[in-house]
Amino acid sequence: MPATPNTSYRESHQGCGIDYHDQFARNPRRRMMWQLEQHILDNVLDTIHDTPDRQTTNQPGSQLDYLDFACGTGRVLAFVSARTDSATAIDVSDSMLEVAATSAPKAELISADITGDDSPLADRRFDLITAFRFFPNAEAGLRSDAIRALADSLKPDGRLVFNNHRCLSSLRHRLVRLLTFGRKGRTGMSRLEVHEMVAEAGLDIERVDHAGVVPEYEWLLLRPRFLVEWFERLATRLPLAAIAENHIYICRLAEPIKTPHKQAA
Repeated sequence: MPATPNTSYRESHQGCGIDYHDQFARNPRRRMMWQLEQHILDNVLDTIHDTPDRQTTNQPGSQLDYLDFACGTGRVLAFVSARTDSATAIDVSDSMLEVAATSAPKAELISADITGDDSPLADRRFDLITAFRFFPNAEAGLRSDAIRALADSLKPDGRLVFNNHRCLSSLRHRLVRLLTFGRKGRTGMSRLEVHEMVAEAGLDIERVDHAGVVPEYEWLLLRPRFLVEWFERLATRLPLAAIAENHIYICRLAEPIKTPHKQAA
């Protein structure tokens, strides 16, 4: 959930737990979106597992270390950690972590803020980091601090996967702004803001997937659902990112710029 004007994003999830977790099973749109995201995460994991140094399990570097940032109730953590060798999750909400402990009982759970000087991840590096439903809800300063900390926690060939599930260029946001004369539909992130945030953290965007083209609310659903969900699955394979609400970014550390050596005169 986004922060309210009088509440920071850090504070907004305190006290949340099982009710938040269950929404992804109860609500048809959230359930559909999560199914699409799982397919994308599976593709990312396939790519990582298919790298040459992971083909032989006894080779150095074959272990896949995973971190789920702002893990919430462990929905993404439980799904991804089933295909990794180690799993660590971090969040500032103890009530969320209590649910995550049941979702992913083998994961290491940490209650902390990674943006401070005493981050518990300062000396740790990961092959894969996920951060879902965080950046478009957080304040601009918190976004920048968090993604820099995550970039510092990546191994050289690691991947950071995060989503902007409130893309301002989506068809839904455009319609909301039109129908409310600009009073609503302005919370979230633009694609330009995401690209600037990623570049400032020293990351490159390797790939962008999308989902959520149909302009509907979680409490105002279009029907018949089977037709909506069929179209949404099809839309993930079509060039419709410009109007999609949920963008999933796969990033890696930027390659250092090589300057040509000057030849001696």
